[in-house]
Amino acid sequence: MDIEVGSRVVYKGVEYQVVWIYENGNVEIAKKGQQRKIELVPKKELTKIG
Repeated sequence: MDIEVGSRVVYKGVEYQVVWIYENGNVEIAKKGQQRKIELVPKKELTKIG
């Protein structure tokens, strides 16, 4: 299962949604319902769910 924009993922035990993916391996994620609070994390630290 590949992570893509819109995927539901878990980061440090919390569910997020993928907002953007960079070619360098970083991913912007946002908590569901809080689209403005975006975090930038390495793709390898995410677990895809659903």
